[in-house]
Amino acid sequence: MPSPDTGHPASLSRTVLLQEIRSLLLSPPLWLMLVVLSLITGYSFTEAVDIFGRASRTALAYPELARGMDPMEGIFVPTFGAYYLTETLLLPFVAIRLIGLDKESGALKLLMQLDLPPLKLCSLKGLAMVLVWLLSLVPILLVTLLWLRAGGHLHPPAFAAMLAAHALYSLVVIAVAMFCSTVADSLSTAAILCLSFTLGGWVLDFALSGQNALPAVIANLSLAGLVRQLENGLVTVPGVLSFLFTSLLFFSLAIIWIRPGEPVMGRLFRSLAVVILLAAGMVIGWNAPGSLDVSEQRKHSLNPADCRALRRMQDPLTITMHLARDDSRLLDLERGLLVKLRRCLPKLTIHYAETGETGLFEAAAGDNYGLVEYAYQGQRQESYSNSENEILAILHDLAGTEVKPEPVPTYPGYPLVTDCTGCGWWLYFLLPLCFACCGICCRKKL
Repeated sequence: MPSPDTGHPASLSRTVLLQEIRSLLLSPPLWLMLVVLSLITGYSFTEAVDIFGRASRTALAYPELARGMDPMEGIFVPTFGAYYLTETLLLPFVAIRLIGLDKESGALKLLMQLDLPPLKLCSLKGLAMVLVWLLSLVPILLVTLLWLRAGGHLHPPAFAAMLAAHALYSLVVIAVAMFCSTVADSLSTAAILCLSFTLGGWVLDFALSGQNALPAVIANLSLAGLVRQLENGLVTVPGVLSFLFTSLLFFSLAIIWIRPGEPVMGRLFRSLAVVILLAAGMVIGWNAPGSLDVSEQRKHSLNPADCRALRRMQDPLTITMHLARDDSRLLDLERGLLVKLRRCLPKLTIHYAETGETGLFEAAAGDNYGLVEYAYQGQRQESYSNSENEILAILHDLAGTEVKPEPVPTYPGYPLVTDCTGCGWWLYFLLPLCFACCGICCRKKL
């Protein structure tokens, strides 16, 4: 078979891309990651099915509880948790090899002498990693088929949002790994740097959750928070742009630092310019409007009549919360009604009043603790209620509108009692064995 004409740009790009794919398929960390992913996904799925089945027995006995049985939350969110764990802890060890191996072997200097600019070279390496990453979808596709075969329900838009969440998060991890490989002297150092980013974001999200004001905003905009948002069926323009801008930031830094021998100060200045430019774009993106509720029960949406009335409130609405950040009433509001209001109200401002920390048997600090104030067009109303209907009535009264809710379909719920013991052979034995055999075959044939 004749060798490709590496002098032609298209042929050269194809040759480099195939070589990068071959290098990844020869990588033991890739197949080890897939084996571990299969085992963790299988365990998460079987445990989720077991818990969902026990809850379904109660729901079948009491039909009014059936509406709370959502397979997307009960089955697929826990199952996708295995992906988040793998993408955070194991994917960096695979992605750093894109550039790290070439640096250690000296092949990177040879690649830079070809007619391939750094942008194109990094793009080919990133594309190879994305194509190989598609192999990681095999476990989730298998458990989805097993769930459907057992009679389970699947809502395609919500499932697509979950896949998009982990695809975007993986894209960020790959870009970070490429950048760490360009600035590190060895694979071990690059792995430590990349894990510092992924684990640091994980710890930051955990540490700042439930905090006040700015820390809470940072936690909500963290990558882990954005993954949860998409998994829950809420697709927002700021969330997607945050993933894309973060990926573009580290990918651009990798392009700047991949060429060896250039003056460090010049690369530092270019890096600073990229950081400032993309940070400005990210700030603008955070304020960009646009969101889509893809959950089947429309849990992030108000009644269409309420939503239309709220969108006509063009003046600023200010809500002041006299609640501690760890108060269950505030948590219920933020996870429920406030998410819906942010999607409908064009100018919504939420203030968190300073409150003293309260213990289990201590009196709340201040006589107005628990009070929520609503201010619109010079009018003000107060309430201690966190009921959605009562709060909406207050807002409509402030706006001087009368709203009659439209009839909407009721979410029926999908309880299912099934036995997944037969899935163990697929998830704990056959699939991991297939990945292990594929890894061995690739090392022998490629």
